[in-house]
Amino acid sequence: MAETLSGKERRRQRIGLIAADITAMIIFSTALCMVIEVFIAGLTIFQSLQARAAAVPVNLVTGRPYGWFRDRLFLFLKIDRSRRLMMIFGDTLAFVVFQVPLYVLVLLLAGATWRQIAISSTFMSLTFSLAGRPYGIFLDFCRNLAGKFLKTSQG
Repeated sequence: MAETLSGKERRRQRIGLIAADITAMIIFSTALCMVIEVFIAGLTIFQSLQARAAAVPVNLVTGRPYGWFRDRLFLFLKIDRSRRLMMIFGDTLAFVVFQVPLYVLVLLLAGATWRQIAISSTFMSLTFSLAGRPYGIFLDFCRNLAGKFLKTSQG
């Protein structure tokens, strides 16, 4: 009986991580990209909302893989979560290494030239570097919230 409960608990934990990781990716990237699109790139709010709606499927697909990648990178690099500088380093590295190749792929699919990709990727690498730690904090917050919700809903 204990194995069954442990299997159920693991399944609930996986579902919680999936939900938290996807939710965090959608909320964070929507907020970050809208600020960039509206205030830096000059898109209208409506154009930005259209772009963010189009990005939701990508966020749905990449939310959990990013969380998994970040977790494995932290284990591989032996990131001590109690050390602030290690967390900044780990989150920045994880976000840049995961997001830049995806961004390049999106630009390739959109028909961008290699010159355009190089310029855009350089800017976005800087942006992703600045966003890495804030996203890591937000991701951990969403995961903690999901964990509390799952514990509360257990009974």
